[in-house]
This record gives sequence, C-alpha cells and structure tokens, in this order.
Amino acid sequence: MAFLQIDYKSEALMRSVNIKVILPTDGLSGKWEPPYKTLYLLPGYSVNATELITYLGLRRQSELKGIAIVLPDGENLFYQNIADRMTFYSTYIGKELVEMTRKILPLSTRREDTFLGGISMGGYGALYNGIKYRDTFSKVAAFSPAADAYMLMTDGAPGFSFEQFCGIFGSRQAYYGSKCDLCAQWTRRDMDNRPELFLCCGKEDRIVYDAVKKFEDALRKENIPHIYCSGHGDHELDYWEQMLDPAFSFLAGIEAGTKNRLIIQEGGKEQTNL
Repeated sequence: MAFLQIDYKSEALMRSVNIKVILPTDGLSGKWEPPYKTLYLLPGYSVNATELITYLGLRRQSELKGIAIVLPDGENLFYQNIADRMTFYSTYIGKELVEMTRKILPLSTRREDTFLGGISMGGYGALYNGIKYRDTFSKVAAFSPAADAYMLMTDGAPGFSFEQFCGIFGSRQAYYGSKCDLCAQWTRRDMDNRPELFLCCGKEDRIVYDAVKKFEDALRKENIPHIYCSGHGDHELDYWEQMLDPAFSFLAGIEAGTKNRLIIQEGGKEQTNL
C-alpha cells in the first residue's frame, strides 16, 4: 500500500487544494497491477480526508480489493457549484479531480473502473454527482447519506440551519423536483447509464435514517436496481467500519466477506493479519 498527499492549484475552486491517495501496491492479498480501479471518496460535514483515513480501515480495504482511493477535503457545501461564492465543487469532484489524478497517477480511465462514494454529507455529494457525471462513474457507494438535504437542515440536526440550506439550495420549492432532489433524479424514467448503487444506513441513525428510508422506498417503488444494507448502528464510525467490506466488495464485483484477510509472506510462512 502506498499513501500519497498531493497539493495542486484547483481551477474549479480557484485555490490550492490537498488530496490524499491510497494505492494498492503491496499485493498482500493478490497482485494488483495498474491501472487501478479507483474510488473517489467524499468526507462528510465538518470532516476531512485525514480523519477518515485515521479512523476507518480504508488502507486495508484498498489492498484487499485492489482499489485505489482518492480523498479530497469537503467544505460543508454538499459538493455543489455555488456561483456567487465562486466555488464549483461539483465540477471539481466530477470532472477536474478525476482528470487531474488520471494524468499523474496509474489509474484506470475506464468508466467501469471508476467509482464515487461518500459518507453523510459526502454521501449526498456522491449520489448527486454520481448521477450528474454518470458517464464517468459506473458505481456509487453512499454511507448513511444525507439523502434529503431539506430534511436534514431543517429538522434540528446539530450544526445545520434553514438559513444555511437557503444559502446552498435556495428555497424549499426550488429544491424539491430540481437536480438537487436525489429522489427525483435517481427515479427518472428517462435516465440512461444510471450508476449501480450501494446504499447503507443504520436503523438507529437519528440524523439521516428517515431521509435514507424515503430515498430507498422511492427506488424500490420505481424498481431501480440497488443494494441496500441497514442493520443496527447510529451515525457513527463503528457502523461505517462494518459497512466497508460489503461496500468495497460491491465496488470490486465480488461477494461480501470473500476477501477480508491480508496474507503476509514472512520467513517462508504465511502470517495472517485480520
């Protein structure tokens, strides 16, 4: 496994940015050869890439499943283009970041090898930009996503406010039925090239469970293919850690639980890191 930090000047954000990259170079669980399949993983509200790498087993999943992971930092703006702030975060995620990393790293340029994921607010960003840039991303993995930004920001969730919602999305009337409304976008009957979807949320999640259930119900009503995992858990790292293997197995195209052991050759004997 190789870990890189990259600083560069973003045209979409008009400033320098830092991204973290994990590459599956060790071949501890099988020999992974470049160009690598790639997951662009979006952090949640008030969280940055360093925190996700520190607290979640992303390096392990990268090596186990042979998937490179690119983690940008979020800015609490739900990965939207906001012209009056001169911040084009959707363009940055869906176009610029993909193009830049493909130029300088040994990443696959094939749609079938390129994925978008996110946690909480990052899950909203993944669902929104996964549909918007569906010609780029073939799969989306959304962990406890803020599937309805209006429900999240007006129901008293800590750190959010109606004023903040209006600053990002405009009015309630402008939000529902628009391209920002995930239910409306993912259930469009004229949608072509829709990404495959992995969705998960714990039943005790007090912040987004109702919104995720509303979104998942809409998918089922319209017979939109997807994988939904629930189980017990709150809006917390422990739950997301449990979901890493099924999510990364989905991205890798293998059955969950079939590749969850790292084998290290040491002194001619196999040693297992669980």
